[in-house]
Amino acid sequence: MDLDFLPIPLTWVLLAALPVLFYLYAVRPMQALKKLGVSGPTPLPFIGNLHQTMKYGHYNMEAQVEYTAKYGKVYGVFNGRTPILVISDPEMLREIFVKQFHKFTNRAPKGLSLDVTMQPRMLTQLVDDDWKNVRSTISPAFSGGKLKQMTEAMNSCADLLVENIGKFGENGESFDTKELTGAFTTDVIARTAFGLEIDSQRNPEDPFVYSKKALDFNFRNPLVWLFVLFPSIMKPILEKVNYNFMANDVTDFFYNIVDQVMGMRRNEHGRVDFMQLMMNAHKDADNDATQDTKVQGTKKPLTKDDIVANSLLFFLAGYETTATTMAFTLYNLALNQQTQDKAREEINQAMEDRDLVDYEAVHNMPYLDMCINETLRMYSPAANIARAAGEEVKLKWLTIPKNMLIIIPTLGIHHDPERWPEPEKFIPERFTKEEREKRDPFDWQPFGAGPRNCIGMRLALMEMKVGLARVLMKYRFVTGPDTDIPLKIMKYKQFPTPENGIWLRAELLHPESD
Repeated sequence: MDLDFLPIPLTWVLLAALPVLFYLYAVRPMQALKKLGVSGPTPLPFIGNLHQTMKYGHYNMEAQVEYTAKYGKVYGVFNGRTPILVISDPEMLREIFVKQFHKFTNRAPKGLSLDVTMQPRMLTQLVDDDWKNVRSTISPAFSGGKLKQMTEAMNSCADLLVENIGKFGENGESFDTKELTGAFTTDVIARTAFGLEIDSQRNPEDPFVYSKKALDFNFRNPLVWLFVLFPSIMKPILEKVNYNFMANDVTDFFYNIVDQVMGMRRNEHGRVDFMQLMMNAHKDADNDATQDTKVQGTKKPLTKDDIVANSLLFFLAGYETTATTMAFTLYNLALNQQTQDKAREEINQAMEDRDLVDYEAVHNMPYLDMCINETLRMYSPAANIARAAGEEVKLKWLTIPKNMLIIIPTLGIHHDPERWPEPEKFIPERFTKEEREKRDPFDWQPFGAGPRNCIGMRLALMEMKVGLARVLMKYRFVTGPDTDIPLKIMKYKQFPTPENGIWLRAELLHPESD
């Protein structure tokens, strides 16, 4: 088709313009990191380094270690057309996490996450004052005083864990450790966070257990990649249809749970758990307060979406990370019998004249703490930590533009041979007081660091120590013919997940006393 005012056909004009448009949209953005003086693996037009992400997977320690060794403690990658800085330099981390935290408050640039039902209200997604508001509301649930009040419920759940392990131990059968520790942590969370008496250890078909399917995030979902490649196009489309990468039946289940708990507690007072603190800060749409108690420091009431979103987040994060770390710790102890004996001896001493593994008892178990910390180093629950620059920031030689996404490669840091000699070995003594003092505090960060670290860290550690102490007092954990040595970790999972599970055996320590 010819246009009167054009001396040549329009088709020719478009064909001539295509290379220019391709360069502007697909090639030129790939120069952003080079302009900052940052090197990294070579990106491809449109997809950036996503082809390498697909090759190596999400949870991949080798890639982070390899890139750090090759490009240094600051390098860059492209998530589609989006540049990302990967920083493991200790001085820069200190600035990001602590000294200039006010410039790195958020985990992602504003507007990057989907604004669909509930998801944006999770604490991990909230930004600026919204994050501060919800964080200040929830934080009291994790104080030392509250944890002390939760130990009886934790011990009760640990009794069932011991009982379940005993069923396998009697017959000398192997068991998938994560299955049992996962049931334990599910029960603990249900009781300590929501005040619900469930028994997923005896009843694996409990509806509460079903909600774990929310963790089955599919990194190979085509919509995920379209959203990554074309965020400005896909974001409004997905929001228009209210598409959530999390299963709708899981969110519906938690809305029902929250409604039930709020209904049961409407005229109840005195509880101290996670759910109650959020209810105290909630007001219905008609401005009628659900609870009379006023939460100090809350700038605005929490909505129903706030409560449901963070209930789901708390359950998922608390269940998976704690259960996985417990299972990996038992695996490490099964492979290192002398270490297991030393931990057990300490536990028995701390438990003299005690029936419950209480708050004071776990603080008298420093070696067990060292075993857990070393396991968290080897099998960090998170592959990396994200932060976004809220404004232009100068860190040493690097000027970080506003809205730039920053990734801290946790796996790469935890397996850096310069920081951790023989990083593949399980050596709890790395965490003695003397060794910690020699090491930069940002060399170990399974829970993040600074004001936006994991809010449930103290609860998770307490829960792990109670469960591990109770089972180690009664059983010796050993490997079997079906135990993978070493473990093969799946690369396309959000959390460290062994391909074939963690299969161990348990031997009763004192059969005559059973």
